Amino acid sequence: MDNVFFVTGTDTDVGKTFFCAHLLKYLRSLGVDAGYQKWVSTGDAVSSEDLTYCCDTAGISSDPSLLDLQVPFRFQMPASPHLAAEQEGKRVDTKVVVDRCRELALRYERLIVEGVGGLLVPLTREILLADVLAELKLPIIVVARSGLGTLNHTFLTLEALRSREIPILGVVFSDAGNDEDEVLVADNIRTIAEMGRVTVFGRMKRCPEGGDASKEFIQIGEAIRSEMSRIRSRSV
Repeated sequence: MDNVFFVTGTDTDVGKTFFCAHLLKYLRSLGVDAGYQKWVSTGDAVSSEDLTYCCDTAGISSDPSLLDLQVPFRFQMPASPHLAAEQEGKRVDTKVVVDRCRELALRYERLIVEGVGGLLVPLTREILLADVLAELKLPIIVVARSGLGTLNHTFLTLEALRSREIPILGVVFSDAGNDEDEVLVADNIRTIAEMGRVTVFGRMKRCPEGGDASKEFIQIGEAIRSEMSRIRSRSV
């Protein structure tokens, strides 16, 4: 699945879905046949708000027949997958997750897979999300908060990825609000890039009312595309 990459966050509600939606839109604006998948969705058992948001942002018509491929497991309780599944007497089958990912990857030139919560979220009582990623070795983009508290969470995420030999593409920073401390944010980005020995693709600032987030995202998209091209050329 060398056309698939995975988006994880340092925490929940850190901006993964926003990032995935605009990366999907960016790739498709370049003529890349890109698709979206989320292995587990909690808080919406019928469909998936994240899938709807990504499709709407990218201008893609939703196809109900693809729902079980795009979001294989959906649970009503907004909680960790293991608990949300248990509340319905169900269980996340990681073999199904992997099979659906491989099947959907065959349909697209590029497939963006969004994680649920952080890297060490349990899918079952025995299996962490990171365990599946360690098996698949999908390249990872980490979405991290820009402001206070991001250093510890981001370093722990990078360490967990490296200890499992999961390839890291880079990090994208996401503002929590409009009033971030610019001195703090600048130092966070520098510190994580230098001490974390990782590529930083950019920072997603809060777009003002009526603003166009897609234009702000272009620089991030170009940085990601450049890194992917560099890795491909190095592997040839």
